[in-house]
Amino acid sequence: MHEQLLTAARPGRRPVSGHDDPAGELRVFAVQLRIDVTATVDLATWRAHLRRAMDELVVPHLVEGRPALVVFPESVGLPALALGARGASFRERAAAPVPPPSELPASLLEAMGELAAAYQPQIMACLQLFGEIDPRALLPLAATDTSVRAVSLVFSEIARDYGVYVVAGNAQPRYRESRERAEVATFGDPESNDGVAFVPVEPRVANATFLWAPHEVDPEAPSGERNLLFRNEKIPLTDMEHELLALAEGPDTGDAARRNAGWVEVEGFRVGFATSLPAFAYGYPFGDRPADLDPFADLRVSYAAAQDALGVDVMIQADANPGPWAAPVASGAWQPLEWMGSTWRAVADPTVRFTYNVTPMMTGNLLDLMFDGQSSITSREHRGVPTRFVGDQAPGPLDPAEYAVYAGDKAEFLAVAPWVVPDGDRDELMAVTAALAPGSGSPIENGYVETAIYADLRRSTTPRVTS
Repeated sequence: MHEQLLTAARPGRRPVSGHDDPAGELRVFAVQLRIDVTATVDLATWRAHLRRAMDELVVPHLVEGRPALVVFPESVGLPALALGARGASFRERAAAPVPPPSELPASLLEAMGELAAAYQPQIMACLQLFGEIDPRALLPLAATDTSVRAVSLVFSEIARDYGVYVVAGNAQPRYRESRERAEVATFGDPESNDGVAFVPVEPRVANATFLWAPHEVDPEAPSGERNLLFRNEKIPLTDMEHELLALAEGPDTGDAARRNAGWVEVEGFRVGFATSLPAFAYGYPFGDRPADLDPFADLRVSYAAAQDALGVDVMIQADANPGPWAAPVASGAWQPLEWMGSTWRAVADPTVRFTYNVTPMMTGNLLDLMFDGQSSITSREHRGVPTRFVGDQAPGPLDPAEYAVYAGDKAEFLAVAPWVVPDGDRDELMAVTAALAPGSGSPIENGYVETAIYADLRRSTTPRVTS
C-alpha cells in the first residue's frame, strides 16, 4: 500500500471550491454531505447539523443580489430514520465498531429490523389504513411523520430562512397534515408535543427529490410543502431499491411520465431532476442515437433522452452511490469512469442539448454500507482547465470499449470535489478505498470527504425546441 496516500488522508472537511463568473445569473451549490448518525439524537440536533452545513459550506460563498440553488444529495434523509428514542438502537449499532469484513453481519438490515419493531404501532395503523402492504415498504411508510419533520419541514425552513432554492431527496410517501387527536396519538412524533401528525395518504413509497423555493407557492398545502416547487419520483430504480426496499418507481409512460421528467423554471433556468441512475438512461451509447428513437416509449430505458426532448437545461443529479468509488463495479469497469456516462455525458454528448449537470454526492459509512463519490458541476459551454475523476486518466483492461470517450481530462468541468487522496494509480486508489470501508480497522476508516462546490450559471444562448 502506498503509505503517502494513507498519511495524506484524514477525516474532515475540505475547503469549498468553485467557478466564479461575474456575469453569472444563478449560483448553484452541490453539497457533498457526510453521513453523521450522531446528528440524529433528536430533531433539534438534526436541524442544527443541516443548518451548520449551510452556515459553513454555503453562506460564505453566496453573492449578494444573485439567486442561489443549493443541492443536497439523494437520500439525504436516510440517517434521520434514527431520530429520537425510537432510533436509539439504530444509533447504538451505527456508533459501535464494525467487525472486519470476514465477520460482517447484515448489520444495516438488522438495525432497520430493530427500527421497524420500534415503529410497530405505526406499522399496524398503516396496515389498517391501506390493507396488505409489501413488508419491505412498511418501515418508511410507518416513519412518515419522522421523514416529513426531518426532510420536508427542515429543508422547507432552510429555503425560506436562507432565501435560497433548495433541493434534497428522501424515500417517503405523499402525506397530509392532521390535528385529529387519535391520528396524532398514533402517527405523531411522541417527543414533539405539537398536536400535529403527518400521515401517509397512499401505501407507495417513492425515492423522491424535492425542490423548495424561498417564497410561498401554495398556502393551502401541508407544512413542509407550502413553498414546494416540484416533486420528482426516481425512475428507473436500482436493484437495491427494488429488491431490498420495495420502493415505488415513478411513471414510465404517458403524460404523468412527461410531467415527472420535465422541468420547472428557477430564475429563468429550466431545471429537471435525474436522481442517479436515470441520468445514465439514454437508451443508446454515447453519440450514437438511433434515428427512430422514441425517448418517451419507456422512461426506464431512455429517461435522460426524454428530459432532453422536454427541454431541460439544468440536469440535477442528486446522488447517493451505495458502494466504493475508487474501485471497479460488478462488471469490472472502473466506477469513476462509468460515472462519466452521466455527469459528463449530459454536457458532452452531441445528441442532446443539456447545458449543465449538477451532481452532489453523499459520503460516509452507514453500518456495513459505504457511500462515496466526487461531486461535480459540468457545463456544455465551458472550456476551462481540464480535469477528471480519480483513476480516469486512461481506460483499463476491463473497461468497456465504449467508455474510452470518457477517459482523460475534460474541459467541461466547472467544479469537481477532491477525493480522499490525490489521483494516482488505480491499485493505490483501491487500497485507500479498502481502508475507508466499514470494518477495515484503518486509521482512515470512514474518513470520507465532506465539502461543497459551486458554479455560476448563465442562461443558454441556444434556443431550445421541446417535444
